[in-house]
Amino acid sequence: MRIKKYPIKETMDKLVYGNGIVDEIVLLAVAEVPYAQIYSGPHGYMAKNDVKVVIDKETVSVDVTVKVHYTQSVSEMAFKIQEAVKHNVEAMTDYRVSAVNVIVKGVLFDDVSVNGNGESDKNGGSQEGEKSETPTVADDKNGGEDK
Repeated sequence: MRIKKYPIKETMDKLVYGNGIVDEIVLLAVAEVPYAQIYSGPHGYMAKNDVKVVIDKETVSVDVTVKVHYTQSVSEMAFKIQEAVKHNVEAMTDYRVSAVNVIVKGVLFDDVSVNGNGESDKNGGSQEGEKSETPTVADDKNGGEDK
């Protein structure tokens, strides 16, 4: 019986994370924070730079761009997002988080209550900056009467 020996690889006994795994953890962390969601552009798609992760040996630096509901304090929401991202990344990986930069780039305007994912609980969806097409009494120059 012949035994073949294989060379020992350098990655033996090391944990290697795939590209984008920390990005996905950041997305999950932001989804857990009520009244906040990842910023999506004007057409509803997420850009590459909405979540930016820089890994340097054993530390991670994160930049995340979000939208916050108009009823919430921006500074408090940014702090909650920082804590959630730091906790999730450190709990799910061996990395230590050195910085979490939160960029608030939009405001969510919903008339209905918002669930934990920043999405509306009813069928309306989020309505970022939409205005009503129906004129109000203040818009009517004739005072509401036809002359």
